[in-house]
Amino acid sequence: MPFTAGELSSIANGALDFYLNKGETFKQTIQQKPLLAFMEGKKKTFSGGKGQISLGIKARYGNPAAPGTNDGVRGFTHDDTVNFFTPANIDRANYTWRETHIGISLTHTELKHDGLSVTDSNTGENTSAHSGRDMHVLVGLLENKLEDFGEQYARSTNLMLWGDGSADAKGMHGIQHLLSANPSTGTVGGIDRSLAANGFWRNRARTAAFGTAVTGTPALAAWGGGAVTSNPANGGSLIQTLQVEKRQLVRFGGNPTKFLAGSDFIGAMEVEMRANGYYSQNGFRGSQDGAMGGMMFDGVKIEYDPTLDDLGLAKRAYWFDPKSIYLMAMEDEWRRQHTPNRPANQFVMYRSITCTGQVVGTAFNGSLVIEIA
Repeated sequence: MPFTAGELSSIANGALDFYLNKGETFKQTIQQKPLLAFMEGKKKTFSGGKGQISLGIKARYGNPAAPGTNDGVRGFTHDDTVNFFTPANIDRANYTWRETHIGISLTHTELKHDGLSVTDSNTGENTSAHSGRDMHVLVGLLENKLEDFGEQYARSTNLMLWGDGSADAKGMHGIQHLLSANPSTGTVGGIDRSLAANGFWRNRARTAAFGTAVTGTPALAAWGGGAVTSNPANGGSLIQTLQVEKRQLVRFGGNPTKFLAGSDFIGAMEVEMRANGYYSQNGFRGSQDGAMGGMMFDGVKIEYDPTLDDLGLAKRAYWFDPKSIYLMAMEDEWRRQHTPNRPANQFVMYRSITCTGQVVGTAFNGSLVIEIA
């Protein structure tokens, strides 16, 4: 007996599940996508709401109406009059959740070309199966279609997670929106970073763009400076800059444990580490091996993300705190699979994946954008 339309749908769904869940880094894809794997693996959920993911934040303390007035410890004696203040310093960061879609189609004609006939369960019409060819041809055809589908989902979602939101007005924004090369500009979560009073909402940056901003406004140096010129001398300028930055990243309770970098940035780190003796008697990683193993900084693995090279950011790295920057997905609405009914006048099968969510940030002073000159 030939496959019915319902059976084809079931097999397609099962195959799609296999490809989408094959591994947390989508090993069937052309290149690794560590940001996508990390974000999806650590995502949090929300139940819904009218267009906004609203998060409470607190950066200010004391008397909001008149800072420094009646909100500090003061001495008194006997029956001196003492003063009181009313704390009211809770702010809200609001992120608009977005919906994304990707879909493929497969015609009955394509199946027939590959030796498979379909029984349409809606009409009861029977057609003959090509004996011995059903499973073989079906697997080959769907593998090709679904591998392409899975790669395109992974690739386009990964680019969206790395983006700044400008490529698609209705899509999600990504890491470059939250962690800016020039954190003294832009509005994130409804909070304007250009205002000095909102300086707490800026990430740290060591980039060419921020170096220019600091030159024009020296007070911005409190959040970083220009790009780093890598040099192995004196212990390594890039290594030393990271050491200085780490103290600032943990200053307000940050814990940056995700470090994604482009190839040129990693190459500069390797040169500095080799030049400063980071090796054993038997080579860089034993057995007289001239290659260096995976690098770490202060216990954090430095991961190569090929997407940064694709984006022209091979000289850049993002070191951030995953507790403060993460993907929020609507419950049961991330990577949701759909099997729309075919139109009455077309013999076409459709498959879709939709996602609903947004990348959000609750604090940025524990995260760094850094690049080499």
